[in-house]
Amino acid sequence: MAGLQKILLVEDNLELRKMYETFLELNGLKVAVATDGDEGLKVAQDFKPDLIFLDIMMPKKDGFEVLKILRHNPDYNCTRAKIVMLTNLGDTKVTPEQRQDMDGYVVKADIMLSDILEVIKSLESSSPRPATS
Repeated sequence: MAGLQKILLVEDNLELRKMYETFLELNGLKVAVATDGDEGLKVAQDFKPDLIFLDIMMPKKDGFEVLKILRHNPDYNCTRAKIVMLTNLGDTKVTPEQRQDMDGYVVKADIMLSDILEVIKSLESSSPRPATS
């Protein structure tokens, strides 16, 4: 995987977070983690990830709040990063504005760890995200 080497994983579930983190690191990716929305914003600002896996249901700020901030506030240096939402909810609760701000949507119960690499590869081959303000 050439382009998306720095991955931020924002996930409040400890077991899932460790599992994804270990898997991504074993596949040669540099991973930073955060346990809630507020921490995710702080880590994103310092780490400057290429790709963010962002849980929706989290304490403090939910994933949709974090998504909007990352996409529309250039202080976080993530307006062009790829962002994939992680959830166990169906996508019926996703508004058109939220869908426009994300690059992907993964239902955690429906995906195997090996599928995460396919998600990353598909994002690497997609068009660069235009800068937003």
